[in-house]
Amino acid sequence: MGKTVWLVCCLALALHQPEVHAFGRGAPDSACLSMLPGHGTDAQSSPSPYSIVLAPIENGNGRRLVNVTITSQGNADFAGFIIQARPENSDNPVGTFEVRQEGAKAHTCGSGLKNSVTHTDKNPKRKVELIWEAPADYDGHVIFNASVVRDYSTFWTGIKSAPLLVRRTATGVEYETSSKKPTTRIPYQTTISSTQRPVNPQSENQVSHPIFEGCNSIKGCFGWPSNCVASKSCRVLVTYMFKGSAYEFELFADDRVWAAAAFSDDKIMGDDSVMECAYEEDKGEVNTYVSWNDSPNPGKGNHRVESDLTVLEKSYKDKQLYCRFSKPRVSTIEGVTFDLDKHYHLFIAAGTDFKGNRLGYHQSERDLTAEKISLADIQAAKGASKILVHLHGAFMVAAWIGAASIGILLARYFKKTWVGSQLCGKDQWFAWHRVFMIFTWCLTVAGFVIIFIEIGGWSSADNPHAILGCITTGLAFIQPFMAALRPAPNTPKRPLFNWLHWLVGNLAHIFGIVSIFFAVLLPRAELPEWMNWILVGFVAFHVFMHFIFSIAGCASDRKKRVNSFPMRDMSHSRNALHSSYEKSQDSSFSCLRKFLFAIYFIGVVLLAVTLIVIVVLAPIEDTYKDVRSKLNF
Repeated sequence: MGKTVWLVCCLALALHQPEVHAFGRGAPDSACLSMLPGHGTDAQSSPSPYSIVLAPIENGNGRRLVNVTITSQGNADFAGFIIQARPENSDNPVGTFEVRQEGAKAHTCGSGLKNSVTHTDKNPKRKVELIWEAPADYDGHVIFNASVVRDYSTFWTGIKSAPLLVRRTATGVEYETSSKKPTTRIPYQTTISSTQRPVNPQSENQVSHPIFEGCNSIKGCFGWPSNCVASKSCRVLVTYMFKGSAYEFELFADDRVWAAAAFSDDKIMGDDSVMECAYEEDKGEVNTYVSWNDSPNPGKGNHRVESDLTVLEKSYKDKQLYCRFSKPRVSTIEGVTFDLDKHYHLFIAAGTDFKGNRLGYHQSERDLTAEKISLADIQAAKGASKILVHLHGAFMVAAWIGAASIGILLARYFKKTWVGSQLCGKDQWFAWHRVFMIFTWCLTVAGFVIIFIEIGGWSSADNPHAILGCITTGLAFIQPFMAALRPAPNTPKRPLFNWLHWLVGNLAHIFGIVSIFFAVLLPRAELPEWMNWILVGFVAFHVFMHFIFSIAGCASDRKKRVNSFPMRDMSHSRNALHSSYEKSQDSSFSCLRKFLFAIYFIGVVLLAVTLIVIVVLAPIEDTYKDVRSKLNF
């Protein structure tokens, strides 16, 4: 009887301690989600004496891994633990652990493989070192989450590491640790509201759109105008990141009804795959589309095709348009295969209207990346350089607003001014006329070559600027060759040359100025509409001054006729002397002409410099705002 009682007591004692045995062998499967040891007691509310330290490493085979260490502070040993790597806002563990020390083992929770680690014994531990590797298709933040048990009734849960950024690049996976807690994405309202006034992204005290969070750290960002991402002031923005087998994109536009991004093999719009985010006011809703930019050779156009986008979020609030969607890595559009793992130029654009069931033409709100980019790389994409466009505009303004205007004026009104004074053996008016017209010729030819290098062919813009520019350049090009072949002054063909030279020169001047007017309308130029008023002011000033010079010329001719009334002088030698004297003197009102020329010269130079500054700093309004913000005005 005594033996039986003793045996029952021993069996009862053994059966009374299942939790102790479970604690010693590691965390049970039930702890995969809750990460609780299941000891029947609550976790400690005091700060944990344990922490998780991360250190990216690379082994000898080129594999990029993360050294994960659970360590105690002071003398706080621990007996058990469980640790996982979880994405932000998710409880599903990711990645694979490798255990290289005794007292720990890899454990599988859910659908992964070796995605958790727990203890194998209850011996005291001061720290545990593990190796973790991210999934091959993962891109984004992960946070290591652990529960640590000191003894049966004392444990801490929710012990978290600093965020670890996992980036999938063209050369493999990269890791980046941070000492800051990751920014939680702010859900943006999806209600439609078009009655409120638009919010200026650069106004004071305004909270920027959530799309800017994580730019160039967890996702790539490219926006317009240039350098707007850092200041969160983009009026058009596209973001991109690789997730699993697809790419996730965001499109944003401020005070516009559509935004689009396109993938292109070159810098010319045409034969491109386009993703659209559009607020359709007649439907009162935001929709996404896929479209195709037609080849620029037969003519510019855009038409929609079957969409392969999966919409994740969309909104139009306070006139700020936003779409978030995913797109398969590989797609075929119009017989062309686009593999987003390859490098492409990325175009962005936005607009205020539609043409039927397709996008309307954008104005200045457009840009493209300077180089082909990899959408898998998280880095700041740079916009294409506009230096050649700016040089072309500056050269043409300097040529036709400045140099040509002054050179033509000198030839028309100053042949009888500065008489007897020469430069390089030529009359002053002719020498300076030639200088200004050679300057015009050189700037025009240089500007013509520059823009063809920039565009790489004929412009596809629906604007006569290109045609007018070619006509201007052709007329300007032949002028010096006509002048070199001019007949002698007293030959019968000289009047014909004079008229042709005058006609070609004036036509080139007129076409040049009209071409500059049309350049203001080109989206690529990014010129403000009010620049047209400066051009109108120049034309008015130019015409007015020519009118004044013509009146002064008529007055001079009339005075000459009065003074040259035939005298009843019988001396032929005296008449010859008088004629020679007249030829050696300036015609009447020469001082007035010189004064008017000074006014004209200063006015034309100031106007030309103003226009050149606008062209070179285009878009001038955004440049002005950037300067003000940097100076804290």
